[in-house]
Amino acid sequence: MTRIQLTLKSVRARPVVVPLKRPVVSKVGLFRDWPMILIDLYTSEGVVGHSYLEPYLKQSMRYIIAAIEDLADAAKGQPVAPFDGYRRGIGSLHLVGREGVSLIAVSGLDMAAWDASAKAADMPLAVFLGGFLQRGDRLQQQRALVDAGR
Repeated sequence: MTRIQLTLKSVRARPVVVPLKRPVVSKVGLFRDWPMILIDLYTSEGVVGHSYLEPYLKQSMRYIIAAIEDLADAAKGQPVAPFDGYRRGIGSLHLVGREGVSLIAVSGLDMAAWDASAKAADMPLAVFLGGFLQRGDRLQQQRALVDAGR
């Protein structure tokens, strides 16, 4: 496996509200729309890692996105190394707390860093994380649908 050292260039986080065909009914409420935050982590080497968050509450997206942008600005120019990046992100939160919105923001960046690292290694993320794919795996089938543009 060839290892390419990635450097964080920038991060783009954008809110999306997905209308649901069937509402989600739970103990905490009725959800007709599903809020998501799409995260793109750009590296100086041209590799882009993606992740998403589902914060449940539309109003919370602006706070989470602001936290993601602050964390990304602080890490700009640093190596994309998921373990170190997560540790650095969590460490920067000791005064504001390591839970809720701040932990959600760190987690979104962490997932995007893992995705970028797997792409740089030219491996499926599941394999990069230590798993394996078997012929006919549902994951392979889903990737084939995405690759086919469906």
